[in-house]
Amino acid sequence: MKKMSKVMSIVVVLALCVAMFAGCTATPPATDSQAPATSATTDEPQSQEPSTGASTEASPAAAGSAGSHEIYTKLPNSALSGVIDPNMPSRADVDKAWPKTPKDPSKIVVGWTEINQDNDWFIGVRDAAVALSEKYGFQLNFMNADNDVNTQSQHIDTFISQGVDIIVVDAINNVGPVEDIKRAVEAGIPVVCIGTVPDDCPILTTVAPNGFELGFESGQYIAKQYDPNEEIISSLIIGVMGSSASESRLCGMISGVLYERAQAKGKAFATEQDAWLEGFNAFSNVQQSGTYDNPDLGFKIVAWGTGNWTVEGGLAAAEDIITAHGSEMNLIMPDNDFMAVGAITALRNAGLQDSIKIGTSADGTVEGMDMVKSGELICTGAMSGPETGAAAVEFINDIFNEGFDPSNLPLGSYFPANIITAENIDEFYPTDKTGFDAKFYKTPQFVFPKTIDEIKAEAAK
Repeated sequence: MKKMSKVMSIVVVLALCVAMFAGCTATPPATDSQAPATSATTDEPQSQEPSTGASTEASPAAAGSAGSHEIYTKLPNSALSGVIDPNMPSRADVDKAWPKTPKDPSKIVVGWTEINQDNDWFIGVRDAAVALSEKYGFQLNFMNADNDVNTQSQHIDTFISQGVDIIVVDAINNVGPVEDIKRAVEAGIPVVCIGTVPDDCPILTTVAPNGFELGFESGQYIAKQYDPNEEIISSLIIGVMGSSASESRLCGMISGVLYERAQAKGKAFATEQDAWLEGFNAFSNVQQSGTYDNPDLGFKIVAWGTGNWTVEGGLAAAEDIITAHGSEMNLIMPDNDFMAVGAITALRNAGLQDSIKIGTSADGTVEGMDMVKSGELICTGAMSGPETGAAAVEFINDIFNEGFDPSNLPLGSYFPANIITAENIDEFYPTDKTGFDAKFYKTPQFVFPKTIDEIKAEAAK
C-alpha cells in the first residue's frame, strides 16, 4: 500500500509549456505555408517567434514576473513542453469533477480514448493499461481514435453516455479535446490526460514524459562526444513540426548541446535558462530558415527533415539530408529511436557510418538500446508508451483507492528525465521479455505527482 507520506520525486511541470500548435506524438503534419528553402524536407513548419540571434551572454530576466527568466515569457510553446514556470497559478479552485465516488468502488470503470495503435509505442500504452487495469480490478473501455480528432470527440461523448467513473484522454492535439473534456467534467466525470497536455481545461493533470528535459540531457551527453575544438555540424530529423513531443525534444537537445559546448569552451552560460533561451532561439531559426550557426560555440545546424516517427520516415529524411550535406556533417539528431534506425541505415548505405554520429532522446526501445550497446547510437531517452500507459492507471488507483488528492496538480505532471547511455544501459535493459514493456526499457515504479504548492515551496528554497 502506498502511503501519503511517501516521497514524491516525479518532476512536474506547468502545462502552459504546451503547444500553441497541434502537439502530440501523432499530430498530423503541419500545413503552414512557409517551408525553409534550405531545409532537406518537404514538410512545412509552423510559424514561430523570430530568433533573437545567437549569444553566449546571460539573458536579462523578464519584466513583469518577479524572479522570472525571459524564457518563461515564451510559454506556452510546443518547443518548450516540459519547461517549469516557477510562478504557476493554483488550480485548487478549478472544478474538475473531483472528488468523485465511483458507482461501484470494487470495479472502477475507465473510459480510455487512445490516439492510434499504429506502432509499438501506442500498442505499449494499451498493453500496460490493460495489464494494470486487470491487476486493480478496473473495467477498461479502451477505444482507438485512429488519429481522428472527431472520432476522439465521439469517444468522449460515448463515455459520458456510459457514465464511466473517469476518462483517460491521449489527446491527438492540444486543442481538439478541450471542449469535450469540459462536457465530461460538467457531467460529473473527472478526466486525466496522457502524453500531450491540452490547452487550459479542467483536467486533473496530464501524466507524461518530459520531452524538453530529456532533450536537454541528451544534448549535453552528445556534445561531450566531440572535442571542444571540433565543430559540430548537425542536422535534425523531427517526427512532425508542430508536435509538442517532437519540438520539445529537439529544442531541448539543441539547448543541451549549446550548454555543454559553452562549458567546454570556457564560455559558460550564467544559468541553464540562458542556454534554454538560446536553444529556443536556435530552434526557431531552424523552423524559419532551415539553419542555425553559432561560430563562438562551434555548433551549426545545416538542415532538418521530417520522419513521422517511423523507420521508413527516418530513412527517407536522412537520405535527403545526406545527399545535400553528407560531406560536411558529423552529427544527425532524430527525435526518436524509430527514425534513428532509419537514419543509421541511410548512413550505412552511404558509407558514412564512421564519420557521422547519431544521438536521440526517445523512446528507449530495445532496438535503440541495442544500438547504444553496439556504438551505432550515442544515446536514447526513457520515454515509452508502456510507462505512459502504466502511469495513468497507477494514478487512477492512487486517487480512488490510496487517498491521494489530485485537486491542485499542474496541467502537466512529468516523469523524471532519464537518458540511456553505454554507461548506464544495464539499469534500463528489460530482463522480462514477456511483460508489457518487453520492447522498451524497464518501466519504473510510479510516484504520485507533486502538487503546485509543493512545487512552489521547493522553488522558493
